[in-house]
Amino acid sequence: MSEIGDLLVESWAVRYGDGSETEKVTIPHAWRQDIPLSDEGPVEYRTTIDVPRVPSKLRFGGVSYACEVTIDNERVTSHRGIWDSFDVSLTRYAGRRVPISVSVVKNGGPTYPVKEVASGFLPYVFHTFGGLFGEVFLIEEDAPLSLPAPARSRIEANGSKISVDGEPFYPRGLLHWGWYPDLGHTNPPGDLIKREVREARRLGFNLVKFCLWVPPHRYLEILKEEGMEAWIELPIWRPSMDSASLNQIADEVERTVRQYRHHDNVLFWTVGCELGGAVSSDFRSRLTQLVKNLACGSLVKDSSGGAEMFGGDLQEFGDFYDFHPYCDTQFYPEILDVLMPGPRRVQPLLLGEFNDIDVHRDLELLGNEIPYWASNLSELNDKGARWQYDLPGVLSTNRFALNPAKELHRSLMENSRRKAVFVRKTAQEAVRARSAISGYVVNGLRDTPISSSGFFDDWGIARFAKEECSQWNGPSCLFMIPWRCTPWVSGGNRSGFMDPCNLFTGHLRWKIGIHSDRALNGGLVWRVLDGDGNVAHRGAEPLVQVHPLISTEIAEIHWECRRPGTYRLEVEFPTTTNSWPIWVTEPLENQELAQWAIDDPLECLGIKSHDGPMLLTTRLPVQLRPGLVTLTTEGSKPMPFWRESAYEFNNERFWELAPFKNEWARLLPISPDRVIDEGWLNALSIPYEILLRRIDVPTYKEHPVAVRVGETIITTLRPFGGLGTQPSGLPNNPAGGAFLKAVHSFLR
Repeated sequence: MSEIGDLLVESWAVRYGDGSETEKVTIPHAWRQDIPLSDEGPVEYRTTIDVPRVPSKLRFGGVSYACEVTIDNERVTSHRGIWDSFDVSLTRYAGRRVPISVSVVKNGGPTYPVKEVASGFLPYVFHTFGGLFGEVFLIEEDAPLSLPAPARSRIEANGSKISVDGEPFYPRGLLHWGWYPDLGHTNPPGDLIKREVREARRLGFNLVKFCLWVPPHRYLEILKEEGMEAWIELPIWRPSMDSASLNQIADEVERTVRQYRHHDNVLFWTVGCELGGAVSSDFRSRLTQLVKNLACGSLVKDSSGGAEMFGGDLQEFGDFYDFHPYCDTQFYPEILDVLMPGPRRVQPLLLGEFNDIDVHRDLELLGNEIPYWASNLSELNDKGARWQYDLPGVLSTNRFALNPAKELHRSLMENSRRKAVFVRKTAQEAVRARSAISGYVVNGLRDTPISSSGFFDDWGIARFAKEECSQWNGPSCLFMIPWRCTPWVSGGNRSGFMDPCNLFTGHLRWKIGIHSDRALNGGLVWRVLDGDGNVAHRGAEPLVQVHPLISTEIAEIHWECRRPGTYRLEVEFPTTTNSWPIWVTEPLENQELAQWAIDDPLECLGIKSHDGPMLLTTRLPVQLRPGLVTLTTEGSKPMPFWRESAYEFNNERFWELAPFKNEWARLLPISPDRVIDEGWLNALSIPYEILLRRIDVPTYKEHPVAVRVGETIITTLRPFGGLGTQPSGLPNNPAGGAFLKAVHSFLR
């Protein structure tokens, strides 16, 4: 941008529609608590400038949403659109001192409803914002508003593989919703951007995806300085089907793309997000082609998320596949396999956003501070378009906010954080094991009023250490390849796997693979440590060559282990390491099974009928008796075990006998997809003790997963596995066998 004396017009007066006194403000600015949040305006910004004698103009870098500009008491132009800049000529006022007024109406009110303009996703994160949130510059008249796309493209797709600047490239992206609560708008200062980018890079990311908003140009420039790439997802989400509204949105999109296409580190564009049936194929096709023509050289897709996942018209357009798999951890490998292209047209396959995992946030500190976005005052925190609006009520009623010390609030925070580390790592290793996947974007950068899945918390502080991300989010990633174990069910095989982290004593085997964005040569070095940190076994494998972007098996590890216990497998290959907890347990013996009376009409347990003194059943018994009741349908209701949850483990004696407390890799092969229906439980009219409680961290509703009723344990935990990658049947599920033994010891 060519500026006249680098003149930033930053001092303005603002007057609100209620006739309040004029206030002095500095641009960038968005009105916040100055007027009720639901008030759309208009709000008037005023300043006076000395116009140069040479031809000049004002460039408004961002106004939300609609404005009218008046110069010297004469209306000169109007503009609609949040994300693009616009110019106002000053040449006719050359050499004069003139007053300037900008009247602004924000989106989200009755004049410009959220769905009728390119609002993006921020209204669903918190609310809309209004004001002169972009810089205002006095510049030369001939300074262009948009520049052409780079003459030479940096990115190239060869089948499913991507290269940038002639080198293999594997996007490791971090999803950014543009949420800056301390600013109230999407134009952060350069020092904040630089800190944000450097932190993301420190955690292993090489790309930022701007999800349904458009960052300031400065953000893309800093990304380039720091060696990182960008993906812009244009702000179309659940738009109105009205043709006039769609045409207005299309106009705003075109202006935005023209002004951003010159950034050569914007490698990917998506026209919108999870559009499904929201817009027609004609509209998506037209905008996709428009973006491809304007930003030629980038890879472009019509809808991030894909109709095959989110419904709607299956006809899609663009240069790559883009899916958003959000599922419970035990299902990730199967879902990823479903998304493999197979014989379909070969092109890059990106996971445009996925792998969110909400944690228990700091309700104690939020309750002390009560930030405006968590307030229960509608003028500060009107619900607006949000479908989730739980936090204000939670802060005023929840036990973790009201009595954090008694309720072990800090301990729950750390345990749910560690669960998130496990979930991220487990899902990402499954991704890196599949060569057809060309890259990913993880959700998300920062906690928001509707989510606590950020890599940075509500105060912008990193939630995870570099070491907790480097094993799965670096240029190379080592992973376990599970052994297949296909059960025989109803006359034929079903899909199934052995659990590589929970094993029976005997001959143990692990297959190790690697995915790297560069060619590697080397041999695996590994060791098994016992619970005291002593080396129980070790080895070094033959040298292998690894090709870039190809998931490759590099070793098969064997170990004869006759001693049950807790171990850790550590592996090392040039430039990268990884490790996993290992539990080794004795198989269930016949005399142990003989202690149980088996009632298994669903044939889940995979063991023969016995008639012991304790009941083991997969359905509601006619009457309770000592034993283990595992609920699969009756007496339960559906709810994910891993997503959006934290857990309390009660009764120390039980969890000492059943060493599963906060041991997430051990819980994975027995984790359910249901909770106990407390209405059914209360209808028993028998006192019960909750052993395992699920806390839904968006809503803070609580549900039992395991309870003790007299001499009976009732749970939705699945010692017989059978979901996703879980081994099916007690004989195949070491963790399930260990759990059953623990229940027997606890009850006898």
